[in-house]
Amino acid sequence: MEKYVVSARKYRPIKFEDVVGQSHVTTTLDNAVKNEKIAQSILFCGPRGVGKTTCARILANEINGFNIDNPLETSNNLNIYELDAASNNSVDDIRNLIDQVRYAPQSGKYKVYIIDEVHMLSNAAFNAFLKTLEEPPSYAIFILATTEKNKVIPTILSRCQIYDFNRIEIPEIKGKLIDILSKEKIEFDDEALHIIAQKADGAMRDALSTLDMIRTFSKDSKITLDIVTKNLNILDSEYFFNVADLIYKSKISETLLIHNDILKKGFESSALLNGLSNHFRNLLLSKNDKLIEIMEVSNSEKSKYIDQSKLIPTNFIEESLEILNQFEINYKRSNDNKIHTEIALIKISSLSKKKTLKTEKGSNIIEVDETHLSAKSNKTELVDERDEDTSVSKEVIIKKSEQSQETPNLKSLLTVDKKTEKDLDYKESRTNKIEKVPFTEDSFIVLLEEFTKSLNDKNSEIAILKKKYTIKDHKITFHLDNDLEGTIFDSILNKFKEQLKVRFEKKVSLGKDVTQTVKEKAIYTNKDKFDYLSKKNKNLKHLQNKLGLDYEF
Repeated sequence: MEKYVVSARKYRPIKFEDVVGQSHVTTTLDNAVKNEKIAQSILFCGPRGVGKTTCARILANEINGFNIDNPLETSNNLNIYELDAASNNSVDDIRNLIDQVRYAPQSGKYKVYIIDEVHMLSNAAFNAFLKTLEEPPSYAIFILATTEKNKVIPTILSRCQIYDFNRIEIPEIKGKLIDILSKEKIEFDDEALHIIAQKADGAMRDALSTLDMIRTFSKDSKITLDIVTKNLNILDSEYFFNVADLIYKSKISETLLIHNDILKKGFESSALLNGLSNHFRNLLLSKNDKLIEIMEVSNSEKSKYIDQSKLIPTNFIEESLEILNQFEINYKRSNDNKIHTEIALIKISSLSKKKTLKTEKGSNIIEVDETHLSAKSNKTELVDERDEDTSVSKEVIIKKSEQSQETPNLKSLLTVDKKTEKDLDYKESRTNKIEKVPFTEDSFIVLLEEFTKSLNDKNSEIAILKKKYTIKDHKITFHLDNDLEGTIFDSILNKFKEQLKVRFEKKVSLGKDVTQTVKEKAIYTNKDKFDYLSKKNKNLKHLQNKLGLDYEF
């Protein structure tokens, strides 16, 4: 039985031209070898799995003229030494290395010392290494490699020629994976390889390790998108396309069911929030031909994003991103992440849910919420207004009380209170055509009182609006006492902005200024009392130590 070898070793580059994604380094090193201008000490810096040790081995073989056809073959150990500084980081280890440097190579031109993870050396070992690194024998070359350049002392850095390795781009990793699978004669899906490359986070070794795991799991030796998403525990992009479509159509029930299905599959709610943020970002980029190129998705997915971005207006995407960002920030502070995420989904769904009620008696069109509709009304005409980028599409829906299948909005889900006729009268009078007026402090006070009444006895929100505020030019700033008040203010911000936009001629901006008040610590225990008195009289602490007193008795 042939011994199994992982792809990271089996397909390790043996020539500079085989190294992926580091052309700025390999070209320089290749020219240095050809021109015989090799530095005496070289430092390779960069993230894990990007080819630092590989380039060091290739360089060592090239300058000695060793031809390696198989990456699994060991090089001439009499000329090339590899030292792991993570386990050989003492002064004695460096002294043994210095002793070896004194002897010339038995074959070849140079003795090459490759020291991995050089930042793990102790300060004493670094200092012992300085003189040899600065003035080594003519036949000795040191190649140092590290993932944390900041931990290498400056005196070492000043003695080395430094090469910075970059993270490998997704297309380059993907191209290498395609080349390997083609040699192995294994079928694959293009999107599956894109996910593997994306998950590798710029490290080729991580991508090859993931590929080996997927190949082991696959029964029919085919790399499919379904297999990759299951093994890597990531959500399929189709989830986000479906959720974005449902959210825009205000289908809250179906959206919450998908969220519940995601939780049943073992994912956290944060996976949906993060994925939706990235999805709406890509939708926003899809609206600009120049920005499509920076999307880190496969070509087939790019076309899907472009098609969906044509159906969803830009303002909806921008407002959704703002809400998602706010909920992601507060996610860890939430006691129930599931409910926290559901509220975010409901809030985004409500953005596109603007209905107008057209009564039979009059021709005036007034905006109302669905919960304001009377259950006894058999003939109510709804006009669904959704702003596209340049035009407004209106869909007339006949809604009957006995056969209503409209998806409930946020208010109807969270409360069962019936709206009174007085509320409807206020809503109708407020939403009839209003002429815009100039912005003044008096006109703002009038609007603030009207908006406060519309909150229907929501004490926490009303209390926020009664806080102190300042007006400068066309900007209103509410001064709040803590983060909780800031969160409540954010919940009514969009609705308040809409009222300002309708009422005033010029744009008026809203903001908040949260000032945390720190309360002095109350004195409860004997220790607290003793510490308090010790600050008043420092001799009290000295007296306690001298007499061996205990403040608990």
